[in-house]
Amino acid sequence: MKNVIVAAVVVVAGIILTSNITSSLEIKGHPDNNKCIGECYAQYVAANGNIVEQEERRAEAAKAMSPAELGKSAFVPCQACHGAAGEGGVGPRLQGRDASFVSDALHTYKASGTRGAQSALMWGVAGPMSDTDIANLGAYINTL
Repeated sequence: MKNVIVAAVVVVAGIILTSNITSSLEIKGHPDNNKCIGECYAQYVAANGNIVEQEERRAEAAKAMSPAELGKSAFVPCQACHGAAGEGGVGPRLQGRDASFVSDALHTYKASGTRGAQSALMWGVAGPMSDTDIANLGAYINTL
């Protein structure tokens, strides 16, 4: 049963991540955004800048964002188990939890510690997160 839940979470996270990546290549008025090559790509770069310029703009925009705003985008994959508003589901309810609870939990998972039945799943989630990522996510969950 655990393997089925883990597989479902991985599939949902993959779908969410893929849709976020492909939607960033949209060109207004171009019918097939996922096959942007040649002239189409030149138009895209002219309208949006190259990847370095786009990342520089994203980094500048991120500097102006609060930790909670930054944490909101990090919460997207969490919604698969914890619910869109942190109301719980397969994973426990996060709504009403403070940032220190989230930070403690994620740091425990990052160190491969156990905090419940889904600990093994959370090790892979928390492992690549930086302390800043964890703080931002905690700040957002604190607003739920």
